[in-house]
Amino acid sequence: MFFRRPKYRRFDYEPRFYQPERDPGEKFRERMQREMRRARKKRKPIFLWVAVFALIIYFYLYVSGIIR
Repeated sequence: MFFRRPKYRRFDYEPRFYQPERDPGEKFRERMQREMRRARKKRKPIFLWVAVFALIIYFYLYVSGIIR
């Protein structure tokens, strides 16, 4: 009431080094990284199944007496 309240400062910021021709390349790189992550996640269950299968074979050979 008695005091003047400060007003917010407004800025008109324009980036100096903006290169719009780089944007599509960056988007492509991000998309490729996303695809690689997705492919990596798909490979994990295959490795898990191979490990389980190998353990089953080892257990079978151990129980049958071939491996002691």
